[in-house]
Amino acid sequence: MSANDESSSVAGELSKLEKICQRAVADLSSSRNVRETLELADVDVPQHLRAIASVKLPALRRVLRVRDLRVEEIVKDQLEWLSRERSETVASREFDRMKATDWPMLQANYPDLYWKVLREANLILERKRKR
Repeated sequence: MSANDESSSVAGELSKLEKICQRAVADLSSSRNVRETLELADVDVPQHLRAIASVKLPALRRVLRVRDLRVEEIVKDQLEWLSRERSETVASREFDRMKATDWPMLQANYPDLYWKVLREANLILERKRKR
């Protein structure tokens, strides 16, 4: 295989990867929870492209930025829901559900955010108990 064929092949693969990244960014805007957001942002970069993809593909970096922003937005929405809920029992159940289903992914990938959110959620629930 000549060097020209190889470079055009790499360029074609980078172009496909760029489109995959753009689709991932678009899909992230409609994700509903942390788990879904992390799954949508998981773009599989072939081993032979990893070194150049991070430099040549701005969309790959954009996926990571949008993922991080979306995770923070989802968690903020979850906390807002907890604070708006009038019933302490319902809020407590929803909090337990979030901790069991959604927040383990948060704890594994964003430990600082996880502890901050956990502390805030506990404060919200404590205020509800005092009422």
